[in-house]
Amino acid sequence: MAPNKRGAAAKTDKENRPDLGPGEEPYDYASSVITKEEVEARGSGTQEARDTYDPRRPLLSELRVFFTGIMFLTRLPVPAWVDHHPAYLMRAVMWFPLIGATIGLWGAAWYNAATLLWPQPPALAGAISTLATVWLTGCFHEDGLADSIDGFGGGWGRAQILRIMKDSRVGTYALVGTALILQAKTGVLGALGPGGAAAALVAAHAAARWTALPLTYGCHYIQDEEDAKRGLYNWFAQSQRLLTPPRLAFGTLSTMAVVVLALPAAQALAVGATVLCMTVASAYYGHAVLGGVVGDYLGATIAVTELAIYLVLTADWAAVAARWQPLAVLAAAAAVPVIYTRRIIQVGGANC
Repeated sequence: MAPNKRGAAAKTDKENRPDLGPGEEPYDYASSVITKEEVEARGSGTQEARDTYDPRRPLLSELRVFFTGIMFLTRLPVPAWVDHHPAYLMRAVMWFPLIGATIGLWGAAWYNAATLLWPQPPALAGAISTLATVWLTGCFHEDGLADSIDGFGGGWGRAQILRIMKDSRVGTYALVGTALILQAKTGVLGALGPGGAAAALVAAHAAARWTALPLTYGCHYIQDEEDAKRGLYNWFAQSQRLLTPPRLAFGTLSTMAVVVLALPAAQALAVGATVLCMTVASAYYGHAVLGGVVGDYLGATIAVTELAIYLVLTADWAAVAARWQPLAVLAAAAAVPVIYTRRIIQVGGANC
């Protein structure tokens, strides 16, 4: 894993930016419907250079941290004195799992109501529940998922991937990939049924968002002075030290509590193993290809991990135990591009 840039300088340099390949230019926001200035203006508080967290008033300061997490992950209204201050946002990462559990409860309420009104087809309840949760979150993680699919699908090398991920326009890879993932999600939610979907939604939304804690804490957060959101994310990268071990522990323990309370012991263990595997795989792949992580990549990890949890909970493990050979072949085939990731990227002209 790349070294953590804790306490980095306030200003980034060329070594910390995504290098452009021959003939490549930074993304031109003039061709976008939304201008660069409009994107920058959306995040109130992102340009604040001082950390105003007051340890002498921990309850009030922590309340602002919590509301910052609510503002960042959902469309719920928050007090007027809350903004996107990166120092508060970094501390708020510890609240992501509990906020995710709340989002899961919202989705579960819609799922149960939909199954009562429309018992068939089962996937309809999954679609309605998914629509409810993406409305509540403003398609936040799905946006990161789409950008990441576009970047990794269309980019050949680190610089191209990062440049495509910054592009606000949706490409073919993003459209097809996101549609298929959402279709799979609605399908497996329908397969879980009224007896299992509600608990799975709460556990999955909490556990998937836990991945942001270790990835933010342990991975290098890529900074880019050309990004329209640099005021938020570059400050965010420089304040990684504010996600302290106690905050990491709180987020982990709260995630474990939600999963254990929501699911039977065997399923809770399966969810825990799934989340750990997804986190390790995401950290490895992000470091190997990008040299770290970025916000869109974290969002994609959350979205894919949520789907992976549903797949694990609906899998027929008895059939797997009886006939495991097809899965072994699939695992071997899937490992090939991962093993040769560095060589592939180097051939493409990037320097990992």
